[in-house]
Amino acid sequence: VVDEEHDSSYKQDSPAPRYNGRDVAVMLATIHGCPLVMGSATPSLESVFNAGCGKYAMLNLDTRFYRAREAAVEIIDTSAERRKNGMTGSFSKKLVSMMEKTLQDGEQVLILRARRAFSPVLQCPECGEILKCPHCNVSLSLHKNPDRMMCHHCGYSAAFDPHCPKCGAVMHGLGSGTQKIEEETQALFPGARIGRLDSDTSGPQAVDIINKFNAGETDILIGTQIVSKGFDFPGLTLAAVIAADSLLGVQDFRADEKAFQILEQLRGRCGRREKQGVFMIQTNQPDHPVYRQLAEGNGDSFYRILMSERSEFGYPPFTRIMNLSIKDEDETRVELLSARLSGVLKTVLSETAGTMPDMVSDPFRPPVDRISGNHIRIIRLTLKKDRHLHDMKRLAARTVSEFEKKARCQGHVTIDVDPY
Repeated sequence: VVDEEHDSSYKQDSPAPRYNGRDVAVMLATIHGCPLVMGSATPSLESVFNAGCGKYAMLNLDTRFYRAREAAVEIIDTSAERRKNGMTGSFSKKLVSMMEKTLQDGEQVLILRARRAFSPVLQCPECGEILKCPHCNVSLSLHKNPDRMMCHHCGYSAAFDPHCPKCGAVMHGLGSGTQKIEEETQALFPGARIGRLDSDTSGPQAVDIINKFNAGETDILIGTQIVSKGFDFPGLTLAAVIAADSLLGVQDFRADEKAFQILEQLRGRCGRREKQGVFMIQTNQPDHPVYRQLAEGNGDSFYRILMSERSEFGYPPFTRIMNLSIKDEDETRVELLSARLSGVLKTVLSETAGTMPDMVSDPFRPPVDRISGNHIRIIRLTLKKDRHLHDMKRLAARTVSEFEKKARCQGHVTIDVDPY
């Protein structure tokens, strides 16, 4: 049994072995000839595709747990709210009013902010300097209690110095993470019992936070995507998303799919008993298709739209993707290695397997192109899902292995099948 089969946490991308736990379960079931049950209110497009092909059987549950009604969805245009002074910090006055009513009724509130820390970015208002990690091409985040600057990619940490290293002006935090949302919530609701759940909370501490919220000992719970997991909180009737657009602003062809899954899962956390829940989304893009499909409750239509787009542009589940990641401390060397490897792959796959060279991309920079001192380039292989697929993957892996030996760069290239 694979519960929440769509969840991205099943994917292990670093370190090796790189695999998807869901797909491992499928393979194990095939090898041993045993039944496999995959459950999700928001199935992955791959599973929907396999059900449409007859590979999987689709079984629909038409009623919610405890026969509860679906939570009502309200989309709040934060741009419009700001123009009419309808915002208090990160919170719209509409959301604050609904939170007040919920707490007065003795019910609970769940708030999702997709970024941890206090401020994701530190910038000097005078010279514009943004503090970056010395080992990665990414900005440092400000964490409170104690005040530290941290890199969320390599783990680098340093004491927070509020003065700009270039001009000496006082640095300002840009944006808000879960810590800042917690601070703002405490200021708005000083009498409320508030908890925070993100990757900064340790294992035992996280369990205690969840148990207290489940027992009704916490009024408001603030957290990252972990709060959208399959919890059943009987007293929860209001769920809200702060800065929902951060879920969409990702360089990933699955961004809309993942955002829809997270939001729909969060919506399913509230109003799971007699009283109908309310799900509020704060966004600068109120007309975005993801939010509209949620408000209209037409997930099937949204899946059809996504499937049509994937088919038109040749993305999974209609193809298989392999990402080759080339890393080196020397940027010139990584540029040279990646360009040579791309050329070799294009030649070998074209001549040996008759594959068009455009199925192998030129090397490109990922959104974060330097981590832990290593410069990174990506080569993407897009392979057709036909009877030659397994041979193509083996050929690509063998070509990479031979290239590493010839170029004396063993350990500099990693292969990730079905990334993201």
